[in-house]
Amino acid sequence: MVLINTLISFLLKIATFIAVILLCVHFLLLQEQPLVSVSSAQQVDQAQSVNDLIYDLSKVFKERHVGHHVAVTQAQGQSLLGFMQRAMPKFNGTIDFTQQGGEMHMSILLNKWFTPRYVNISIQLASSQDIDITDLSVGNVPLPGNALLAAISWLVNMYTDSQIATQAQAQIDSLTFSQHQAVLSVMPMHDFLTELKLVRERIDFGGDNSQEIRISYYLGFLMNVQSIPKTNNTSLSAYIRELMLEAQIQSQPDTAHLENEAAILALAIYAGSSRFANFVGLTPPLARDVLYGDFMPKLANRNDLSQHFIFSAAIKLLSDQGVTVAIGEFKELMDRVVSGSGYSFVDLAADKAGVKFADYLTDPDTAKSAQSRLSIASNEDLLFPDIKDLPEGLKTDAFKQTFKTVDSPEYQQMITEIKGRLAGLPLYQ
Repeated sequence: MVLINTLISFLLKIATFIAVILLCVHFLLLQEQPLVSVSSAQQVDQAQSVNDLIYDLSKVFKERHVGHHVAVTQAQGQSLLGFMQRAMPKFNGTIDFTQQGGEMHMSILLNKWFTPRYVNISIQLASSQDIDITDLSVGNVPLPGNALLAAISWLVNMYTDSQIATQAQAQIDSLTFSQHQAVLSVMPMHDFLTELKLVRERIDFGGDNSQEIRISYYLGFLMNVQSIPKTNNTSLSAYIRELMLEAQIQSQPDTAHLENEAAILALAIYAGSSRFANFVGLTPPLARDVLYGDFMPKLANRNDLSQHFIFSAAIKLLSDQGVTVAIGEFKELMDRVVSGSGYSFVDLAADKAGVKFADYLTDPDTAKSAQSRLSIASNEDLLFPDIKDLPEGLKTDAFKQTFKTVDSPEYQQMITEIKGRLAGLPLYQ
């Protein structure tokens, strides 16, 4: 009896402790109203401005032996936050650059709490020789921003048994703010990137590596397949057909969806970009062992649509579907500049086709059926939609004149049309 009473007393104390923690979280960290409520359609309306930022960032990594200055405008920052909101609808954020510093405010909806609540986060940065967080708060709780950053760096260093977090901060030469712009000065990246690669290779993340083995198998299969001639007009569907034939052979009763996933990721490495290998834990193959240049496969007689399709399928498997769709949409918005290819609903259709394809092949309920149908497909009509009459090449003014914003009824009508064409494909009947 004494033992039972002791146990009950212990459980009551634990329950009381948990209740106190939940109450503190509820009243201190969570709030009834969002701190930020902005339209993602308005934010991404300046997406084309991000092209310059991407170019500057690419130089940081390509020209890694010299320092760089990366300017981020407020329009670019707002566009990126708009992209995040379209990828994660529960997120809302805004940014403001002034002479006094930079401010970012974010709201995240928690609709699975006792009642819907928001995590509201505010952060302020000042011009400095490093990262200087002058103000940080979560809900009603102020936090010591610089001390928290130092603690996170210490934990990363401890986990990696290195000084990689400290080195990352040391790469920042200065961060300065002006009206509607922030300028980040970074030191040469070569030594840091070299150390980062060594740290990544040294860390054992554990887990099951069976999928890496599957991907390696299908990648080797593609490199040695003899039934597909390497020409400049080969359809991507030819490679998919051969992959699905092999996936059928390799599949056990309960592994068809895993074989299909590995096959798609291998195809992304082989016929998309060898850099995808980095995301699945493999060493990127040599250029001579994968498709590139004139040998890139096509969809609807276009190399770019094949790339859109397979990239979106792979990203879908490596992330959340909402992120994949948002990436495709944001890329098209960026292309509206005069020097870009223009907004293309054709490209967007290829993106969505790749996402739907990956979903269908990796669903345990449809994986085996997909293998059977694709392994005998004579052409790409089974999996790729008709792109006739879909607008493309729209520059900023032309896009706004016809479709206004990405949330307008005119824009959504085109999205509905694309979804309808995808739903009608023979593979999904």
